[in-house]
Amino acid sequence: MKRFKFAVIMFAILIISLFNFSRVCYAVDRAEADKALNDAESAVVSAYLAVVEAENAGANVSLVKAKLRIASECLANASNAFRLGNYEAAYDYAVNCAEMVEGLVYEAETLKEEALKSREERLFVSAACSSVGLSFLFVFSLFGWRRLRAFYVRRVLKMKPEVVEENEHRGP
Repeated sequence: MKRFKFAVIMFAILIISLFNFSRVCYAVDRAEADKALNDAESAVVSAYLAVVEAENAGANVSLVKAKLRIASECLANASNAFRLGNYEAAYDYAVNCAEMVEGLVYEAETLKEEALKSREERLFVSAACSSVGLSFLFVFSLFGWRRLRAFYVRRVLKMKPEVVEENEHRGP
């Protein structure tokens, strides 16, 4: 029984040491690197379009642009590594670029929605204030005109006509 336990323990130690000391090679071929690079390029393009739409909507996209610039540099590094034949580095750069860009698309769309909502709110407030202001102007101008007219009529009625003495003595 002791030998069996010893054999099981030694086998477990052997298996654990094989996993710890063995080197695993993850080779990336040209096709995988090319696919990852194409995916990263399309992700960057879609992120760029999302950022442009958000900017046109009036959102502040300066932070998103900075992140997009970093992702573009990562894509450029991937492209350079692919051209040099370092497919593993190209794959890594492309995957990192795609991961960075995924969050940017969502962030740009969120900023765009917030900007559009803010614009609608400002438009509503502006229209409401303008209509209320015009209503007050109309009502006060009606009352103001009535008072001005009444004041003018009273003033005219209180006036005495000037009589010129020369004209009074002349006859028709």
